[in-house]
Amino acid sequence: MKKVLKCIGLFILAIFGLFMVLAVLIAFLALKSKGNGSTVDNYQHMIFEFGARKIPAFEEPELVYADTKEEALVSVNQKIYFAEDYLYASKVSDIIKIFENDEYVTMVYFSKRDPKEGALVFAKFKISTVENKKQYALLNAIVQGHGSPGETKITQDKEFSILCQLIQVSDIPYLRDLSIVEGDRFILGSLNGEYVKRLKIEGQSPTEIIEYTLYGEREYFWYYKNLISDKPSSEFDIKIEER
Repeated sequence: MKKVLKCIGLFILAIFGLFMVLAVLIAFLALKSKGNGSTVDNYQHMIFEFGARKIPAFEEPELVYADTKEEALVSVNQKIYFAEDYLYASKVSDIIKIFENDEYVTMVYFSKRDPKEGALVFAKFKISTVENKKQYALLNAIVQGHGSPGETKITQDKEFSILCQLIQVSDIPYLRDLSIVEGDRFILGSLNGEYVKRLKIEGQSPTEIIEYTLYGEREYFWYYKNLISDKPSSEFDIKIEER
């Protein structure tokens, strides 16, 4: 019996020894491979091939021309230009302002979804003139949701903080491209505070302030056709002049 147990012990010890030799051999080969750089080179090669693949470019939707700006808004694929929650914003309820030259039109309008909800829309169109007849194609649309006024009141300091944020946002290139004149620093917004009439950005007053009624409340659409400043909007000197 003892002899049998001894043989079994020697067999187990041999198996264990063989396992250890294989483990050391595998570790040695791995270190050698790393030292030669083959594993690293293969890994880098894979990364390079993947990074070199061409990423499909975003294809702008084909322009769809219509006889009127209102028709152009509804002739396009709504989901491309308007968010899922604002598909109704392609319908014009009230036009607030139109900027137009021979090439482009930017229309600011309000779209009412229901008596309590709607959207302020800034839409830019390309103009094509054929046989003295103008046609319009939608280029882009910026949608700003609006709700009917609530009972919550905010402080004047908070209102000014919101105004400063709106000015910074309206100066990002995508919104600035709403200008019909290339290169102009076109800044715009809409507020329900009459104090916007005393607004100064970099010492300049808005080019125009348009008062309109929304859900029974007065709103003020304002814009700078071309704000003159070399500063980024985050460094603008923004003031509300004293009465």
